Amino acid sequence: MATSRVILPLALAFALSAAPGLAQVKPTVSAASAPLTGLFVTTPTPEFSVPLEDSVSVPISLRNIGLPPQRVKFEITGLPEDWSWTLRPDSGATSVSAAIVAPDATETLTLDINPAEGTGFGSYEFELLARNEEGTTTLPMSVTFSEVESGGVDLEAELPALRGAPNSTFTYRMDLTNNSGEDALFNLTAETPPGFTATFKRGFGSEQITGIPVAARSSERITLELRPASGVPAGTYPARVDVVSGELSASVDLQAEVTGTPDVRIVGPNERLSGNANAGATTNFPFLIANTGSAPAEELRLSGSGPSGWTVEITPETPGPLAAGATQEIDVAITPSEQAVAGDYMVTVRASGGGISESVQFRVTVQTSTVWGIVGVAVIAIAVLVLVLAVLRYGRR
Repeated sequence: MATSRVILPLALAFALSAAPGLAQVKPTVSAASAPLTGLFVTTPTPEFSVPLEDSVSVPISLRNIGLPPQRVKFEITGLPEDWSWTLRPDSGATSVSAAIVAPDATETLTLDINPAEGTGFGSYEFELLARNEEGTTTLPMSVTFSEVESGGVDLEAELPALRGAPNSTFTYRMDLTNNSGEDALFNLTAETPPGFTATFKRGFGSEQITGIPVAARSSERITLELRPASGVPAGTYPARVDVVSGELSASVDLQAEVTGTPDVRIVGPNERLSGNANAGATTNFPFLIANTGSAPAEELRLSGSGPSGWTVEITPETPGPLAAGATQEIDVAITPSEQAVAGDYMVTVRASGGGISESVQFRVTVQTSTVWGIVGVAVIAIAVLVLVLAVLRYGRR
């Protein structure tokens, strides 16, 4: 039993040293929780598919865990004879055939594969070999060449249909994906309804753009902001975004639903908010109510109030639905109190209901009652008549 407990860890260590992608690991009989050591060659994309083009680039990582500095020589096997390849380091050298990686460090390289002219579509398997003093690490890879699709770019909106009030900003977020094998600069255009303005931004940024660069086989986030002009009526408005870069193009259809809101205004006679009235007498003033909003005003109720002892009557009190852009005449009958003295008084005219609350102040200048005016004239006339008679009678003596 003691012998088998030693043999089992040795067998496991030997199996790990022979596995692809792992450098040779020295046998150990320590506990299974011992830290991992070795030389590793990895790539995030061991199998990938690309359009048939001049070259293919693959990121490679060479990692040393717990070993002294390692000198590693590279070799590719399995590629067709007329193909070529190079390894490029991040240092800027054009190509390398070997690299040194320090203890507990990682070196990154780029593997360029150049298919021969006339290479056909299909899958090709090959291996990257990394040799050091203790053995060889093998990294199997596979590349599939496929036909380039027409318009190798995708444009997808996260939420293509939005709803909002006339003063809202409709914000659309889109992902632009360049599926081609080359970097591209895409021009951005938007077809918008009349009365709308469009602004493009990159990602969640604030700067306005008209174009955006997208690397090969990568994506960028685009934000489109649509703003309706003041007074745009309620309704559903279509829009379209196009991206173009040479022969690459894509588009996406969008929709903005403007819900609309009513906006009621009360206008005095002849667009004035003042008038004259006599104490104790009823004066009728022709007012207008206007809906300058983008949706009908419904469930309206009209009312008025004035100083104590005054009466304010509005006809009609419930004018009914008032369409967007429509006006309606109303009659405001104001009767000042009989005891009102001459001067200026304020009367309030209100419109409420259906989420609307609007009011105006109407200044009423009160004059003395016509009855008292007649009485005054009569008193003066009688006084003059008495004076004339008195002069005529006593003047003869």
